[in-house]
Amino acid sequence: MSAAATVPFEVYKGQDFYVPSFRIVIRDKELALPIHDVISVTYTETESDVDSFDLTVSNWDPGLSGAQGKFKYSDGDLFTPWQDVEIFMGYYRNGKDEMRRMLLGEIVTMTPNFPASGPSTLTVRGLNLLHRFRTKQQTATYTGKKDSDIARQLISAIDKEIRQSIPRLHLQPDNDELSRNLKQEVEIPTLEMSNEYPINFLYKRSKRIGYEMFVEEPAGGTGDRVVTVHYRRPDMVTRPTYQLEWGKTLISFEPSFQTAKQVDKVTVRGWDPLKAQNIKVTVTRADLLAEGILDPQQDLKTSRRQAPDREEIVVDETVQNQSEAQVVARRRMRQIAQGMVQGRGKTIGLPDLRAGVKIRLENLGRFTGFYQVIATTHTIGDGGYTTDFTARMERDT
Repeated sequence: MSAAATVPFEVYKGQDFYVPSFRIVIRDKELALPIHDVISVTYTETESDVDSFDLTVSNWDPGLSGAQGKFKYSDGDLFTPWQDVEIFMGYYRNGKDEMRRMLLGEIVTMTPNFPASGPSTLTVRGLNLLHRFRTKQQTATYTGKKDSDIARQLISAIDKEIRQSIPRLHLQPDNDELSRNLKQEVEIPTLEMSNEYPINFLYKRSKRIGYEMFVEEPAGGTGDRVVTVHYRRPDMVTRPTYQLEWGKTLISFEPSFQTAKQVDKVTVRGWDPLKAQNIKVTVTRADLLAEGILDPQQDLKTSRRQAPDREEIVVDETVQNQSEAQVVARRRMRQIAQGMVQGRGKTIGLPDLRAGVKIRLENLGRFTGFYQVIATTHTIGDGGYTTDFTARMERDT
């Protein structure tokens, strides 16, 4: 059993969810928005792009005693794009502020809505500060390097380029975290970045290998602006492993058991130029069971009709030896197998329920078990605070 699996945290035990709240800070100043103006606050994170938030507010002030009405926010500069912003979400428990910072970023969109009927609203959108470091798309190939070495190299290159246009903005990695990562990482035979923004490439790579990546900036200060990029294994920080039960703490869940794209093995073929011989490496589903890949017969209690084993042949990856082919085959087999059972769910608002967290879902029959969260949406609105999530089922290794 995995370390995460041994300590599932029952959500309602000793908790108070009656006072959900949020806080918005723009340019180091907390907003004092009238609560009746706020329609909803939403924070979203996915595997494919940097995280974002959306704030929707009532935009119309009808005025008092016959005074002429006005647009409260769209005509002002409170939510003008390019401003730094922080979003906090969570609860007040027994009078204590237990909100979590969900995002440090920048306002990028201000969208007023003037409907055919009803009052005007305004939606403000912000992106993680990482988006600011999208400078120039690049293509590169990394050979024989570890992930954290690549991260350090890319962050240094982005910093050098950014300082050409913004001399007082400095981007740096957390070198202590990278050093700790390197002790457990292995060299990657070949890793390609193809016409991508380096910061996007690094962010997607972090999701792919199960790392978390975010930025941190000290508050205040009048000197150079130093932004630290955290690129680390999730086990460096202790997070709760939530236990959610349908009918109690799990409001809804819709799993999908998909077999159309599943295969029993992946074979990678290539050519070894040094030995002048063909390369052929095969990896089966059974080879990855110890890494959390599902066994449909054992984990889902299902049987399969008699049929030939399905195999995927990979010939479009550049491999130059057996070890490179082994890495490619295992990666592809893992990608396919992880798509077997995925689901979308909703629970009470949990600010610590984020991509990368493991959860245990109960009272779901054959779909009871451990899941890896891959995307979340946190919403505070008329219905209170809820968290929607997407997760894939994994073995209890």
